Amino acid sequence: MTKTEPRSDGQTISRAVSILQALAERPGASFGQLAKMTGLPRSTVQRLIGVMNKEGLVTKAFGQQGAYLGMELARLGARVQIDARALLRPFMEQLQTKIGDNIDLTTLDDGRVFVVEQIASNETIRVISYVGKQHPVHCTANGKAHLSMLDRDAARALIGPAPEACTPRTLTDPAAILDAVDRARGLGLFADSDEYQEGASALAVPLPRIGGRDFALSIAMPTPRFTRMRDEIGAALLAVRDGVVAEYGRSI
Repeated sequence: MTKTEPRSDGQTISRAVSILQALAERPGASFGQLAKMTGLPRSTVQRLIGVMNKEGLVTKAFGQQGAYLGMELARLGARVQIDARALLRPFMEQLQTKIGDNIDLTTLDDGRVFVVEQIASNETIRVISYVGKQHPVHCTANGKAHLSMLDRDAARALIGPAPEACTPRTLTDPAAILDAVDRARGLGLFADSDEYQEGASALAVPLPRIGGRDFALSIAMPTPRFTRMRDEIGAALLAVRDGVVAEYGRSI
């Protein structure tokens, strides 16, 4: 009698998920193809497909060996409601322990940038924001971060032909704005240096998509303090972005 290696529940779930992911990439794959894609024994693939088929997570093609994702997955997925604020608030709180200034979480909604979560500054002299505040897309750090997540044509349409000059430092040429966004995209940090409000500056980072929506996180403060702390602010924002990606992946 041969001894079989005991399987943990976690291992079984991990193997089942790998099969579902493979089917998402190659609908109708055979057991042999799934075994090759996942690195699992064919017998394991066949057994797990059988179990998931009974639960509606996988559908086997009648008269064929191929398998497809089942409708139960669609039904469950339709009931998922992701609260981005709840997911990201702990990261924002950790960020404020490092940088005590105003933190805004923004999303792009119907072509407009809105603050959906906010932590106020601890400083006496500070930049003030609030949930529901709308940010111009062309001259704020958040807005530029959102532009970076769009293709150039969509971003240009969002900027419009004649964006407002909020301060003497505001860029109003759409092509120049997009060129500046392109230059910043490599580092992943987007700045507003007295462009939206004189005496106030900010730095923002794009975050992974959550529930099909784009999000960005920014820190804003008076320009003199921003100038002194810019490297520290940038490192803190990039660390938060990397933490979110490590926790949830590049989209949720």
